[in-house]
Amino acid sequence: MAQLFDFKKVTIGPRALVATVELAPSAPLMTSDDAEATKRVLELLPHLSDHVCLGDAAPTFGEVARDTELAHLLEHVTVELLAQTDIAGDVSCGQTAETAERTYEITLGCPDDVLVAGALSSAAWVLQWAFSGGGDPQPDVEAIVSGLVALVESVSDQPGEKNDEPVSSEDEKPAPESEAAPEPEPDPTPGPEPEVAPEPEPEPDPAPEPAPTQSAWDMDDVPRPHFVR
Repeated sequence: MAQLFDFKKVTIGPRALVATVELAPSAPLMTSDDAEATKRVLELLPHLSDHVCLGDAAPTFGEVARDTELAHLLEHVTVELLAQTDIAGDVSCGQTAETAERTYEITLGCPDDVLVAGALSSAAWVLQWAFSGGGDPQPDVEAIVSGLVALVESVSDQPGEKNDEPVSSEDEKPAPESEAAPEPEPDPTPGPEPEVAPEPEPEPDPAPEPAPTQSAWDMDDVPRPHFVR
């Protein structure tokens, strides 16, 4: 038989994992469509019958398991595997709702996304075995549960996930600042002194002339000395 389930979408939120699952055209829609396969699942996981099942015609899943949606059975198998790991919290829960023809949305409480995704994948494999005729080897539930726990532990032990080691004092020291470049020293060889032109000697006073009249005298005509600096 082809794969029973086609996982169209998986969304992981802070509290729940939501999987959109489509049943294959050849897969039974209801557990009553293959009573023998359903019996294999219930015998493999006998605690399924004790699950509380709210919203159904009966208070426990065992009373509806033989005539319910195959996606509903997938949900409860996942919840049972989670419960057996003993690392999924005190209460494992789920919900199944039909969203389109042969398509369902399964919501699972998500204490750890790796754990829940692994349990959902393992549950799909268990149902694939049961509805494909059973046979040997039969799924080893204890090994599946141990594998889920080991998977979560291996992921949490990956380096770089968390770093709880205190930072040493060496790590806290700031990087040394680059030293300022030294200023260039002055050239010890003195340069040539600038030449200064000698001041011109004063010209001798001219011979006294008769005092001109005010109209012929102008202060702009008085010569002024020039200096070269």
